[in-house]
Amino acid sequence: MDDEIFSKYLKTESVFKDQQSLNQAWVPTSKQKIICRQNELKKLLLIHRPIIQTQGEFSTNTLVLGKGGIGKTVTIRYFGKRFREAVLKEDIKLTIEYYDCLQHRTKSSILRNISERLHYSAGHGYSDNEIMEQILKELIKRKESLLIILDEVHKLPPDDILSLLNASIGFGEQNTRFCIICISRESDWFKVDNEKISSRIQEVIKMQPYNKEESFEILQYRRNLAFRDGVLEDDVLELIADIVYEQKNMRTGIDIMRSCGLHADEQMTSTITPEMVLQSRESVSPSFRADILDNLSLHEHLTLWAIAAALKHTGNPFTKVDESFEFYKMKCEELGYKPHVQMSFRKYIRNLSSVKAIYKEYLNPTSEKKGRQIQIKLTDITPEKLCDYFEKRIPPKA
Repeated sequence: MDDEIFSKYLKTESVFKDQQSLNQAWVPTSKQKIICRQNELKKLLLIHRPIIQTQGEFSTNTLVLGKGGIGKTVTIRYFGKRFREAVLKEDIKLTIEYYDCLQHRTKSSILRNISERLHYSAGHGYSDNEIMEQILKELIKRKESLLIILDEVHKLPPDDILSLLNASIGFGEQNTRFCIICISRESDWFKVDNEKISSRIQEVIKMQPYNKEESFEILQYRRNLAFRDGVLEDDVLELIADIVYEQKNMRTGIDIMRSCGLHADEQMTSTITPEMVLQSRESVSPSFRADILDNLSLHEHLTLWAIAAALKHTGNPFTKVDESFEFYKMKCEELGYKPHVQMSFRKYIRNLSSVKAIYKEYLNPTSEKKGRQIQIKLTDITPEKLCDYFEKRIPPKA
């Protein structure tokens, strides 16, 4: 049976031409391009052009802000790749390192990795400040520039961010040859930003979500890279573009395309249908939701979890305030939190509705129910996925 499965699927032609181009870590090659981010690329180039003009004796700190899923990371990584190619043609030494601060959560981790990347061992027993000093001295000695990209920079402690930004501005009387590009959602950056940190940022680039036409243009380009001709027609691609524009999240659209392609391969069909798009939309969890969830209070989290739990329990597409309030009290009791009164619970529902974490609609009074009833639905994520999300992130009260 296993041999039949391997033989069947390995010998069948895939709908994909280059599946890797739909991966989250994808960065365009020199022969490929970034769509609809030319203005941001131009700004980045103008900011860092002095590295070429001064033969590397230049330092600056840049902050790139924007919602999740709008191309911040891929744009910055593509810029770094192309800029390094241009700088090397001028016989200037430039090293560019990318750090995801979800993986490197401290200044110490980043500094020690930089030492290794520069093939320069700081040795054991050195403090972070001593390692930083050695790195900067080594850059000056080699006449080499270093540009580091700190993605999800808000995951670093504020003091660590400040220390890194300070180092790139100056060290002693010499230029450090050390530049930083920080990437963050705007809502996350506000959590770590302070007057000292802001004063160390020389340039801020705010990236906006794509409009409807840009969404389609980008998806069309990525479609042409990823799929064979005729697999994903424009009319079906329009459905995905509508979802991207509605959610202001390109990552969701790319994930839907990849999911649809895998689904088509599984069914051994050569085309992606509208039904596949709708089905994939249900399975793709949009990353932009972090923008919403990160700004909610504990009891707003518990309220949203209770709504998802009620929907999951009943299997209905909607729930009502009284029903979800019972699940809210159960969740609070289960986790050891004191539940708030129903009036507060209704306020949390209003707040969740205002940030579009839920939909609520009013039903007309009936002979059985005199007052207006509120019907509550989730927006674009399944109850199961939302329950899984909260189970991993809200611990019992200590």
